[in-house]
Order: sequence, then C-alpha cells, then structure tokens
Amino acid sequence: MSTCPICNSATMEPSDVSVRLPDVLNQWQAVLPKKLKPEVWDDYRSVQDCNVTLYQCNACGFGQFLPITAGTANFYQAIAAVDYYNNDKWEFDAAATEIEKTGAKSVLDVGCGSGLFLDYLKKKLPGTSLSGYELNEELLVDIARKGYGTLPVDSADFANADGAPLLYDAICMMQVLEHVADPVVFVEAFLPLLRPGGVLVITTPNAEGPIKAFPRALTEVPPHHTTRWTERAFRALLGRHGLDVSTIRLEPLPDYLWDSYLPVVWDDPIWPALIFDPLARSRGLQGVNERSGFAAAAMRAAGIRWLENVAGHTILVSATSAGPR
Repeated sequence: MSTCPICNSATMEPSDVSVRLPDVLNQWQAVLPKKLKPEVWDDYRSVQDCNVTLYQCNACGFGQFLPITAGTANFYQAIAAVDYYNNDKWEFDAAATEIEKTGAKSVLDVGCGSGLFLDYLKKKLPGTSLSGYELNEELLVDIARKGYGTLPVDSADFANADGAPLLYDAICMMQVLEHVADPVVFVEAFLPLLRPGGVLVITTPNAEGPIKAFPRALTEVPPHHTTRWTERAFRALLGRHGLDVSTIRLEPLPDYLWDSYLPVVWDDPIWPALIFDPLARSRGLQGVNERSGFAAAAMRAAGIRWLENVAGHTILVSATSAGPR
C-alpha cells in the first residue's frame, strides 16, 4: 500500500488491471496504417519486461499506472493517424459556458493541440484574449500563426518580458491530465498563472462512468493514459491547492458511444431502459445487446444525439481560485 498523490491517504493498492507495453504497442500497431517506427519501441525499452499495473486509491478513487509510463512525442506522432478521439463539442460548449459566466477576458488553453478549442472560443466569446500552450512545438507555431498568444514550452519562461508573471482569468485543461506523468506537478506549474478569483476548467475521462466496464481499453492504458480521475479525486486535488469547486458536470451519453456503453448500463435505472426495455421484450428481444440496440436505433431515428442524465465518457470540473478577480 502506498500514499495517494492526490488526497495523501495511504490507500493506493494494486488492482487486477496490468498491461505489458510490448503487447499494448502491438495492439496499436494492428490499428495503425503504418508500422511503428523503431524510435517508438526504443522509448519503452526500459519497461518492456515490466507489468505496468493500475493502482487505485480507496479514499478518492484516483488511479495511476505504475511504473509511470507516459506517451512520448514519437508515440503520439505515430497514433495521430488514428481517429481515436471523437472531437464532439459537448465539453467545448460546457467549458465555454463556465468561462463566460465568470466574465473572463483572457483564457489559456493548456494542451491546446491544433487549436480546436481556441477556435471554438474565438467564435463563442469574441473579444476574449486567447492563448495556448502545447508541448508539440510545431503545433505551437501554427497556433501563433492563427493569431493566438502562446506560452513557451519551458515553464521557467512563463513570464512577461519584464519578468512579471503572466496572469489569465481562465485556464483550461481539456483531456490533458490523464496523459501526463505527474498531474500534480503539472497543475502546480500553471496555477501561478491563474488570476485571483479566476476559473480553472478541467476535463478528463470519468473513471466512474461506463468506461469502467472497459478497464483495459487501448486508449485507457499506458502509454496513452497514465491516470484515472473521479469527482472525489478532483475535489481533493483542487481543495489542497486552495481552489473552490463550483461546478461538476458529466457528459450526457453521446450517440457514437451508445453501441459500446448502453449495454453495460442497461440494467441501471436509466430512462432509456425504463422506456424502451418493455417494448424490446414485447418484440421478443431478450439479449441486452438486442434490447439496447433496439433503443439506440429508435432514438437515432428520432434525431436524439445525447442522452441527458445518462453519464457518458467525460467529467468536467470548474473551480475558482481564492480572492476577487
């Protein structure tokens, strides 16, 4: 048993979820159009004979794979050819709403990638000063070309030319924390840039949502994801750093996940099951896949895209720093 880095409880215990990096890389290889370059394999040579095991905190639900095995630049360049993340806009709109209601006039998007969320904010919140931070320096150049502000990769340079710290009314970390080797250090690096009274918005996969039925999913294990997050973990982490959690939102289940996620939550008291399960059974459909599939087809035909009050993949947390802005 070890100490949880999020809530400091001595309750981190190994789970039955373990992976071996050569096996995971071979699975990625099977879905990629090109062979992985030797550099990718070399990046993980030191752990190729190790079991990388998920440790979970019994107190806050935080999960961390050990030994820590994060994605490298070579790995992410290799898997960029696979559309493993559906770029739907629920979290974009949800985060923008949190930013807008605070009246924020300057926003930093940490892990901004190619700038999709910045582009969304530019349309949603015209007149707001927008900046991005991204470890991929080529993408950062493109962000600057779009006219957004940028932060240098070296965190020691997070300051204005006169040495004064840069300050933002809002900082967003969208689907970032689950990728980094040390999320506590990562958050601590950016908190000094948040203006007193400013808002921090974070999204990650929700480890307590339907995804818990797929603990070994390729995109949920190292080197892609190194940690797993819950509402309790976020409250513990942000509370330790003097932030007040103001909003917790769960993504409503989107239609592109119905075929995978509905069967695993179908026996829960969710409203689609209460409505459609009797109808499916009356038509002789007995298996859970048949019954949930019947419901999915009917809802798609009706133009439904999101199942409100049915948890999807993502959790969004919004928290404010101490003091007036």
